[in-house]
Amino acid sequence: MKNKHLTLSNRNDIQIGIEQLKPFSAIAAKLGKDPSTISKEVRRNRLVKENSVTSNCEA
Repeated sequence: MKNKHLTLSNRNDIQIGIEQLKPFSAIAAKLGKDPSTISKEVRRNRLVKENSVTSNCEA
């Protein structure tokens, strides 16, 4: 059976790849996974940070 689940190490590698601005295809190649798997994992677990400098500015 093929390993279908991402390990904590895989998730850490995804995070590092994103921080290095690598495309999902490059991250997926490194992990031996499909790029759509990486994309789904990121969408499912992303957290959006608000920029406190711009969110407090008034127009």
